Amino acid sequence: MTENRCSWPRNKGTACRTPTDPMKTYPPKIIWDHLLIPLGVLTAYFFSFSVLLSRLLPEYERTVTTVFVSRAGKISLVLAAGALLIFFTVLKITRGRKFTISNRREKLSAADLLLLLVPLSPIVQYIINNREILSLPGSLLILAVFILLSLLVVILIPAGLGRIGSTKTLMIAGMTFAFLITGMASFSARYRWFQTGNLKVQLVIFAAIFAAARLLYRKPAGRKFLYFFVTVFFISNAAVHLISADRPRNSPGNIGGENRLAALVNKRTPPVRPSIYLLVYDAYVPNETMLEYGIENSTQEEYLEELGFRIYPRTYSVGEYSIVSMSRVLEASTDYYSASRRGVSGDGTVQRLLKSFGYETYGIFRHHEFFRGIGSRYDFSFPEPRTGTTPALLVKAILMGEFRFDVEFDPTSPEQFRAYKMGVFGNASSPPRFVYTHSPLPNHSQNSGVCLPDETDLFRERLVEANVQMKEDVESLIENDPGAIIIVAGDHGPYLTKNCVGTGGNYDISEISRLDIQDRFGTFLAIRWPDEDFSRYDEITVLQDIFPAVFSYLFRDSRFLEARIEAKTLSPMAISGAAVVDGIIRGGINDGEPLYLFPD
Repeated sequence: MTENRCSWPRNKGTACRTPTDPMKTYPPKIIWDHLLIPLGVLTAYFFSFSVLLSRLLPEYERTVTTVFVSRAGKISLVLAAGALLIFFTVLKITRGRKFTISNRREKLSAADLLLLLVPLSPIVQYIINNREILSLPGSLLILAVFILLSLLVVILIPAGLGRIGSTKTLMIAGMTFAFLITGMASFSARYRWFQTGNLKVQLVIFAAIFAAARLLYRKPAGRKFLYFFVTVFFISNAAVHLISADRPRNSPGNIGGENRLAALVNKRTPPVRPSIYLLVYDAYVPNETMLEYGIENSTQEEYLEELGFRIYPRTYSVGEYSIVSMSRVLEASTDYYSASRRGVSGDGTVQRLLKSFGYETYGIFRHHEFFRGIGSRYDFSFPEPRTGTTPALLVKAILMGEFRFDVEFDPTSPEQFRAYKMGVFGNASSPPRFVYTHSPLPNHSQNSGVCLPDETDLFRERLVEANVQMKEDVESLIENDPGAIIIVAGDHGPYLTKNCVGTGGNYDISEISRLDIQDRFGTFLAIRWPDEDFSRYDEITVLQDIFPAVFSYLFRDSRFLEARIEAKTLSPMAISGAAVVDGIIRGGINDGEPLYLFPD
């Protein structure tokens, strides 16, 4: 009888070490519990998640995660079929033994809940990185969604299937699957994936995590080490992102604080108060830069000049993307004075001062990006700020496996955006107004870190549409509010060179050219002033000089030009450590040369 309790195969005359169930080491049973069932469950996970994503993200047919689960599911299905074939082959060879599907349930301990920290580590990282636009309830909601997802595949399903397969193997497989899903956006950022990831890399990561975790989990000592490692990884990952996350500089938020423009205004009121329209077209750059892309846009600039606009062809921004660029325009400072979105959300120094002069303020956008996490302080906003959209947007991006620039929750249609804008432009009211509109055209490249083969052609197509929209905008304003100050601007460059994103960490400073810098910090600027008196006040080097110049015009006082910020780009890593100071390039191929070569 003792011999019958020995592990398979039996060797007569060999003593049994422990009276264990022989089925535990019976080859068909090993294949069934630790190979066939886990592969079958993984296949179900992949295909179920593929269906789920198609329901949740119908507008995105290809994302890194959807492509991964589709491809990995097919591979898992083939492997499961192969495991089934091996199982029946081995079962036939060992036909002298009786095979049973039923298992004793492997008990899970409370400590196994620590394995949930593996897939939750990326989630905490994303929440920390986006804490400026997330409320506490929103953060907890995101965490709850992925706790439930992780709990389902790491604990509940393995426990439920424990009688037909190895609970522990299913648990480690579920943990690895959940981590690949939650961490995919981080992998996409690291490896520069857009819409499609590298399946070999993804499978290597999956196999390495699964093998290491399952090996450690086998023995009590290894299991304790695994729990310890998972806990330390979770805590250290959160701590690193808390420390390294970019915090906006906190400065006084009142009008009379440290802001130089506000200090110059003090309690004065300008003698003239024309309406001011700030029309921003995302990633619009001067023709000098356009020509380097092989795009001729001089016709559009000539058109604006014919309408009375003054072109400022050497302008650049100190910030490299919309929020950091335009908030600093509307604060007339490099400081944010609290949240980085304060300026664009309608509560910037410029809007506060204009309101004190009796201006009505408008913020007109395609989506809620500029209001997210802070709300709107404009007198009139489009679209109306919504609450609760940010957690849904972040969950959406995580499930997609990539934080793409075009991921937006409930954006308005182009037709709605245009109709509202034209309604405002066509109805000039008696109180002067400040109107900030931000069009998503022509827009920058996708931000994966790898240029698409037709990236420049796509930009060219969007530019045509942006030019049409610009003509409609300025013609409507000139017709309905001819005495207004009309500012037409880009906010940053289109990112069409090198890797189509920031070059820091990917290119040495010695490889950075004039075009690379224009491509990230260059901005188009044209202003239609009400009269010729503007020439005494329009000393503009960077985009952030706009409102010191405008206030100088309103007050007929050139001292407001003292509020101009230092004309120095603030994000050196966007161009591998190079910079632009007072229009001169510092570092790179064109070190010491002007950023722009064309004359004014």
